[in-house]
Amino acid sequence: MTAVAVAAGGGGDAITASALAGALPDLDIAAVMSWSWDRLMMDPVPGPRTAADFVGLLDRGGVSEVSETARLIGPGRSTLPQLARHVPQPLLLIDASAGVVGLAEQMRAAAGAFGADRLVIVDVGGDIVAEGNEANLRSPLADAVTLAAAVRTGLPVRVLVAGIGLDGELTSDEVIARLALLDAKPRVRLRSTDYSALQEVWAWHPSEANGLLAVATAGFRGRVETQRGAVIEVTDSAVDVHEVPADALARSTLAAAISQTTRFADIERVLRHRRGYSDVDIERDKLANRDRVRVPTVGPVAEIDRYAVEAAERGIDALTVRRVSELIGVIDPDSAAALRRSLERLRPSNFRPPLYVCRALNSVR
Repeated sequence: MTAVAVAAGGGGDAITASALAGALPDLDIAAVMSWSWDRLMMDPVPGPRTAADFVGLLDRGGVSEVSETARLIGPGRSTLPQLARHVPQPLLLIDASAGVVGLAEQMRAAAGAFGADRLVIVDVGGDIVAEGNEANLRSPLADAVTLAAAVRTGLPVRVLVAGIGLDGELTSDEVIARLALLDAKPRVRLRSTDYSALQEVWAWHPSEANGLLAVATAGFRGRVETQRGAVIEVTDSAVDVHEVPADALARSTLAAAISQTTRFADIERVLRHRRGYSDVDIERDKLANRDRVRVPTVGPVAEIDRYAVEAAERGIDALTVRRVSELIGVIDPDSAAALRRSLERLRPSNFRPPLYVCRALNSVR
């Protein structure tokens, strides 16, 4: 029994999918599919990228493999080519330009190319279980499309949810309630050894939820401030992985409403009708209103110092590196890399990617 893992939320979830390949060897994961949908800080083009946006992809017969030398055409950077250097499994591109119908065909092609007879969806945070009307749900599109396409393939589908509540949208209580309603079962507890071959990615990868899951497996517990000032409590339950029945999940989420779509624009139209906006609309608004880039200097580092002290007084143990980038207005890959270099040189005791520690914690390592 061989599987293709599908990272529901993007490149960060691909990291955890690879970790799960080691934690659950019975899954026999032969390849990992992922979106190229990076934050505007990395890629200034709103929405997920398609195969037509790249050069250097490898044709695997109906699905594209992302090579280490692949790159985007024009502005922006995809994190997938760099991630391909660290993930031992072949990394395949999710291309939703032909809607859910087209993506289902890609998933079947991926299964055929790698001798797989099932799909394993991996979601970190638990937003994939959302019904779609939750107040704090901001970005359901990728999860819903992934789930709808996987179910549409007709292949057996398993859905694994890790890092409950770590992405700052659905709360832990909301996710736990939905897991119970869907009769989800505990599957495994992730350990630090599952990430041992992947630790170097946090030196550059911006994923918050997956980074928090990785540090949780290493023993970190505490309150972390993430993007937009959302505060996440990293607890013992963060490392638990649950399996959710795929068909029941698809019937009770936004996936059901988009299962017949044949264009990405149709997916957006459904989400606007159901929720008033699509995930990509949020990015378009951000792009239209964002400020000029700030290159990190001593001034911004002093600004970070002041904020970290104030955050510690509020009971915050750490900030994510992405939150730090957000605070000083870093909005492009070069400035993000410059910030990391500055923090590594000037604040080595605080800068522990993916975290920036606000106060001493024995559990941070």
